Amino acid sequence: MIQCKTLIPLQELDLKIDAANAQIEEKKQKALRMQTEINNDAALIEKKQALLKKIQLRHRAAESEFEGLNTAAKNSQLKLESAGIPPAAYSALEREIVGYKAKAAELETKVLEDMEKIDVLEKDIEKGLKIVAGRREHLVQVKSRLNDEILGVKKEIDLLKTERGQCSLGIETGILEKYEELRQQRRGQVLYACESPACPACGMGFPGGFLNSLTSHENAESCSSCSALVYWTGLRD
Repeated sequence: MIQCKTLIPLQELDLKIDAANAQIEEKKQKALRMQTEINNDAALIEKKQALLKKIQLRHRAAESEFEGLNTAAKNSQLKLESAGIPPAAYSALEREIVGYKAKAAELETKVLEDMEKIDVLEKDIEKGLKIVAGRREHLVQVKSRLNDEILGVKKEIDLLKTERGQCSLGIETGILEKYEELRQQRRGQVLYACESPACPACGMGFPGGFLNSLTSHENAESCSSCSALVYWTGLRD
């Protein structure tokens, strides 16, 4: 059995401090999430830039090969039109020209496809860079605002801690130590008001003897299942 009347206002202050610290953490996480999203978008743009460079190199190589095939086809055509070419050589030149033109047609399709891809990527990258730049500027503003808010919350915490220190002076050392120990173990709320035959912290039902003891006084008892301190606020016989 633990006297809990003096602990109740202390816990209220501790829970307010916990909530304030949670606010600070959430504000920090918000900025981190925004930064992570921006970094991910920037990384995606870098991948698109690398892909664009690869396609541009392929496009230039294909254009050079396309021009080479057209030149070869023209040269073969000139030879074909010269006088005194044997029939076998004439047929061979015709096959060469057909082959050059076929390869050139395939390359022309690839060149046009790559031109379209390059155009789409360039526009996409330009748009993405503008968006990332804008989001970075916005993040600077958000961080500035969040830092101001965090400073405000920290001031509130300082006031709450001062009030907590004054509140703890009126609590017996042994009771305070037990409370602090449980707070460390449970990382949060320790005291729970109870008006039904089950622990509000863990939900386990109370044995009959424990319930009889709990309802017979106004102090707190440790739940046998989770060690939370529970005190009765329900109807008494």
